[in-house]
Amino acid sequence: MTYVVIGSGPAGVAAAQALAGAGHRVMVLDAGETIEAGRSSAFDLMAESEPESWPADLAQSARGSFPVTAKHVPLKPAYGSLFAYALDDADLPVSCEGAETWPSLALGGLSNSWGASVLPVRRRDIHDWPVTLDELVPHYEAVLRFMPVAAEPDELSAILPLYTSSPGRLRRTAQANMVLDHLRAHAAPLEAAGFHFGASRLAVRTSDEDPNRCRYSGLCLYGCPYRAIYNASHTLAALVRDRGVAYRGGVYIDRLVRTDGAVTIEAHERSRPSAAIRFTASRVFVACGALSSTRLMLASMGCAPHALRLLDSQYFLIPMTTVQRVPVRTATQGNTLAQVFLELDDARVSRYTAHMQLYGYNDLMLSPLARRLRLGPDRLERALQPLLGRAIVMQGYLHSADSPGITIHTTARGVRLVGDDVRGGAKRVRSLVRRLMASAGSLGMAPIPGLVQVGRPGKGNHLGGSFPMRRRPGAMETDTLGRVPHWDRVHLVDASVLPSVPATTVTLSVMANAHRIATLAGVD
Repeated sequence: MTYVVIGSGPAGVAAAQALAGAGHRVMVLDAGETIEAGRSSAFDLMAESEPESWPADLAQSARGSFPVTAKHVPLKPAYGSLFAYALDDADLPVSCEGAETWPSLALGGLSNSWGASVLPVRRRDIHDWPVTLDELVPHYEAVLRFMPVAAEPDELSAILPLYTSSPGRLRRTAQANMVLDHLRAHAAPLEAAGFHFGASRLAVRTSDEDPNRCRYSGLCLYGCPYRAIYNASHTLAALVRDRGVAYRGGVYIDRLVRTDGAVTIEAHERSRPSAAIRFTASRVFVACGALSSTRLMLASMGCAPHALRLLDSQYFLIPMTTVQRVPVRTATQGNTLAQVFLELDDARVSRYTAHMQLYGYNDLMLSPLARRLRLGPDRLERALQPLLGRAIVMQGYLHSADSPGITIHTTARGVRLVGDDVRGGAKRVRSLVRRLMASAGSLGMAPIPGLVQVGRPGKGNHLGGSFPMRRRPGAMETDTLGRVPHWDRVHLVDASVLPSVPATTVTLSVMANAHRIATLAGVD
């Protein structure tokens, strides 16, 4: 009998990879939304040639699709589209009150619009998990055998190992090299202040033999024309092509029903809501994302309406200015994903690791000013060169224990998300800003007062914990294989089972845990 994975995002493909690798028959069921026809045409056209051959107006049209303001970063589009987010969806109506997050019904899930930063957890940050770091390590290694990663063995490896012996390499900009060189020259005082640093680790294709490799086009934050940034759909396509995994898109799963020795999956076609479909599986692996998986399990357990808590990793954004400056230009900005990672161990901020990732100059920093001053981007870039060459954006996260969360209310009419008061998280972020200011000389950069952004719960999409794993699970908890009591053949494998959400990015650890659960559950 077939094993069924519900969802095609990072957790889903990691589970499918483990199951297919063990020789099981696997089917992936998925809503499978894709980008609107014609929306990515400019990017597709650019992919037919190298960046130096692009007409200037073509690249500029792509850059007009991400309306950033000085005070707010909106939902990150992919190729000018918000198809990755389930906005105003008839199957999954969601309302947000004091929260800022959306589920995904897209092929590949939120990996369509992520920033590609990947880090494992530290042992100290998962002390409340019933699964140890040692149990996760072989699955980090397994995931990094099919997901590309550009990384370097450097100072950061001492606290966050690479878990791969063959990472790719990405060129850094002159600005990023300047930042790293300064950090390395001041390593001793930084270590004494609790800072750890190193090159970023990004799920990006870099091999010279790969036709989809990074070309340093500078469009990373809009959508890579060459599809160099990893998308879970890349792995799914390989599983379908090489491992015989079956894929059925265009379906929405309404509920799961326990039967003798199997699970019945009740669903309907997205295009025809009245067209009911049923599937039967020996085991089901639920990987819809924290919001949708919570909705599905509560509906299956007959618990709607119901309310559960979701954990969040507090998101924040801190514009920085460096002591030194280097010339920067949009035309030569290259890789615009995070290029440097910074971790902080400081009990005055948290007893857990705080994670920060540094972005060098990119044209998104210029666009709010260009619109306000009504100047052309090229002219404004020349005029502001002394400032732009010192501009760094720090994006970061806190551990869920130090962050406000979300209450998810499920009803027959949909999902309602109510965010906690953000003031507690904001206080932690202010404390972190003070630590940055105190070490500004060693860091070679300082926060810009008045421009710090503290996201509402869910802003960073680092959510989880609605059905946390426990050694002795209660009614709304799961065992170490992601099973709620009495549902022995249904395994939650995404972030919904995390007992806490460490700050060091969530995707790689969710994938490793999904791979671990599927590996162990697949041994019937």
